[in-house]
Amino acid sequence: MSSAAPVRNPVEKRMARLHDLWWERTDDASLRAVVLRLPPDSQRMLDAFFTLQMVDSDYATPDLFVRLDAAYETGYRFSRELRQALIETYLHNRPQLAKQGVSDPWAEEHESGRDSAAGFVDTGLSLARHLRRQRLSVVLQPGGVSDAPCFERWLDAALQAPVPPEDAGLLRLVLVDDSDSRAWQPLVERHAGVVRVVDAPLDILEAAREIAAQAGGGSGGAALFRQLYADMLVLLRRGDAPAVEATAERAARLATRNGWSDQRAVLDVMVGGAWLQARDVARAVARYRQARAAAVEATQAGNPMGPMLLMQGWMAEGGAWAAAGDMKQSAHAFEQAAEAARRVPNSLFAVEGQRAAAQAWLGAGERDRAWAAALAGVREARAMADADRPNSTVPQLLQDMLAMQDPRRCERIAQCATAYEREARAALVEADLAGHRLGTHPPPSAITAIETQLVQRYEQLFQGQLREREQLVQGGEEVFRTVVAMGRQWLDPGWSGLPHVKHPLDLAPGEWREPPAFARLPDPQPFVEAA
Repeated sequence: MSSAAPVRNPVEKRMARLHDLWWERTDDASLRAVVLRLPPDSQRMLDAFFTLQMVDSDYATPDLFVRLDAAYETGYRFSRELRQALIETYLHNRPQLAKQGVSDPWAEEHESGRDSAAGFVDTGLSLARHLRRQRLSVVLQPGGVSDAPCFERWLDAALQAPVPPEDAGLLRLVLVDDSDSRAWQPLVERHAGVVRVVDAPLDILEAAREIAAQAGGGSGGAALFRQLYADMLVLLRRGDAPAVEATAERAARLATRNGWSDQRAVLDVMVGGAWLQARDVARAVARYRQARAAAVEATQAGNPMGPMLLMQGWMAEGGAWAAAGDMKQSAHAFEQAAEAARRVPNSLFAVEGQRAAAQAWLGAGERDRAWAAALAGVREARAMADADRPNSTVPQLLQDMLAMQDPRRCERIAQCATAYEREARAALVEADLAGHRLGTHPPPSAITAIETQLVQRYEQLFQGQLREREQLVQGGEEVFRTVVAMGRQWLDPGWSGLPHVKHPLDLAPGEWREPPAFARLPDPQPFVEAA
């Protein structure tokens, strides 16, 4: 084993420790997979480790790491996309490989391959052999997983795929796990002996704390402030509210001495969050009010962060009152948050403040005030850029308005979407299983038939729910239909409330196999302008 070079800071220390652990725990030809288990919120530290594997560094291991993030929809498609990603990675690096003496053509790049887990394993082994028997560690972090049991079945097949004895250890899958959820532990236990866990010492909060503690210099106690702030983050994760508050008091004295009123506001919000987590609403609210006072000082001093911090203090107080069940106090706070956001100006938070106020008023039994707050949210949404509305809380605002008008109709529209999603997922699982049953050498024609059948089923289900939802929309009162029309103008031409159902192939309405059967809705413009 080769130990990493001497280290200089807490991040390098952790990189070196993981480097050494990788050598100690994975230098075994019998391994088919490695599970890297991290503390929560430490993905960025792992990203740094993987980046160091791509360059000549003191922390590089003997493995060649390839990171693949293709989404898992079905096993056959996942296998195909992973294989293609390996080929593209090879082609991208071919000039550099030629400089290292790997200049012979790789036959695999011109072959069709097999759409199965075993087919992907074969491609990985082929690439490892082509690279002069370089061990490959393929990191799988799918951008999405359609069905967890299907993905696990694919992994089981990959780990059981035949490997020639002379190629043992040339290819390993790497999965990333969370030390809290330990999601991959059942896989580890199912494949004991060929899967190994490496507990990665990459706690990002502890690293930040050590960096702050080691930082020298800094005028006015800046280094000590950073250390105390890092300590608060660690204590906040542990749920120790009194310790968070005690540490914040020390940091606040430094901030006051140096005129950092914006940092005092940040500290107070953090302490308020700690008390809210401890279910002490009174202390949480008191801290949020202190945060706003500090934010006002920051604003008066010309600090550009002051107005945003003021808004955050109001939003936090609104949430605290809602958690306590005092919906009137919550509504007032959210309305103040919306007004503060409007002055920033920040339309996104102004919309959310009014939306949250509407829900709080509704919870307090004051429907008229709830509707007025929702209309105020519409006014704020009117000022937003068209591209920003779908990615904001505008969809939820419109959904809340529909529910205020006709809750039963909203529920039935949502049930259509839920039934569609359930049946579409069942069709996907069926297609995945059909592909799996074809074995390690699935005939391409059989895969094509499965895909064609799945698309046809998707289309059938989509058109069915579209007709059902449209019928429900058209049966609503004029205000209900006007709000839906607003959603179709602002969000998506096929919007009918939440959950929104997009075309299964992500096609625009003009590209659908069957033209959309949308009936005429009221013009929403007068409603929007009058809001």
